[in-house]
Order: sequence, then C-alpha cells, then structure tokens
Amino acid sequence: MSKKAQFVVIIMETASWMESQAQKFYAALFPSDEEGERFAAKNLSISELFKVQNDFNIEVLMVYENENPSSFLQLNSSRIFNENIEAEKPICVEFIIYSNPEEILLLTDRAEVIAKQRKNDLIWVKLFEFDVVLKETLESNGYEKFDFEENETTSKQIYLKKAIPN
Repeated sequence: MSKKAQFVVIIMETASWMESQAQKFYAALFPSDEEGERFAAKNLSISELFKVQNDFNIEVLMVYENENPSSFLQLNSSRIFNENIEAEKPICVEFIIYSNPEEILLLTDRAEVIAKQRKNDLIWVKLFEFDVVLKETLESNGYEKFDFEENETTSKQIYLKKAIPN
C-alpha cells in the first residue's frame, strides 16, 4: 500500500507517538541531544500537542503507510502568527518531523494542495539552518529563502517560501 499524507486528530496515542518522534528527530538533528530534546519538549510535548488540537488555526498532517504513522508537519494559518509575512493570505509550516525526503515531499505537496483550496497565496516554512535534508528537499521543490525576523526564535532558524498560484 502506498504512503499518504492526511489530517490527524490529536488523541493520546497520536500525541504520545508524535512527542516520541519529535524527541528522537530533534535529538539527532541538533548539535547536542540535550538541546534537541529541550526544543522538542518545549514545542511538541503531549501537553503542547493537546493545546494545538484546540486551536482551529493549527492543524497536523501525518504520513501513513499501512495505517502506521511515519512523519508529520504542523500548519499554522493564524492571521496574527502570519501578519508580518508579505502576502495576502500566507500559511506556515511550523514543524516538519520526517523519516526521509520522499515524506517531506508528500507532506509539503499535500500542504500546498490545502493552501490552494483555501486560497492561500504563500506557504512558508520555518527550519533550522543545520537541517540540510529539509532545506535541499524544499529548494528542489521550488521553495526560496527569504529574510524574516520573529520575536521569539533561535538564530539558527531560516525561512523558505513558495508562492501558491490560484
């Protein structure tokens, strides 16, 4: 059976799996395990994921293969969150936890379809400069780097964007 990306409802089983995957992913990605685990605990803990479930501006897409989850991303369409982006109706990919480049493309392609359906004109992605796999995969799929400053961020983040034609 093929892999597919779809919306997911955050229930305890899903949140537990997501938290575990985020901890492993960021521990491996960051220069130190501890720094990665702290980032995951702050942003993708079970309690944070349940807060997200109650925010209608934030949605989670997950890749499944034979009903087994393998990768996910978090979309944020909040006007306040996106207010400093130069676009009429932008949407942000806040986090991408992936197993391989193929799943990055599955997730972002699905996010782009959703953005087009919702008449978003731009999709942008927050990523760490040392996440070379994600950066190269997105750039090969038409994403371009742009300058952006957030109030609360680490200096290690970069931003990529892609126009969504309507």
